[in-house]
Amino acid sequence: MLNIPIAAILTKMEEQLRQAKTAASQQRLREHIAAVRALCDLVLEKEEAEAKETTAVSSAAVVPLSIPQGKSERIDIGDDANGPSLFDF
Repeated sequence: MLNIPIAAILTKMEEQLRQAKTAASQQRLREHIAAVRALCDLVLEKEEAEAKETTAVSSAAVVPLSIPQGKSERIDIGDDANGPSLFDF
């Protein structure tokens, strides 16, 4: 994507609007308005691309947590249990 500052695009929009206000014909008016629309689309696409880049960077920066592997402790389950597993009936 082109790295055009939004301020420069807004300046071009203002120029097109000024020219649209003084357009001599309906056709010229439509051309200037179409140019403004194209510039608006450019700004919106630029913002969407930047938002996607930010999301991609923040997603890539997530570091998975590691669970420490320690000794497993046996729990005393009492005399009335059939075994050490929950599935021992």
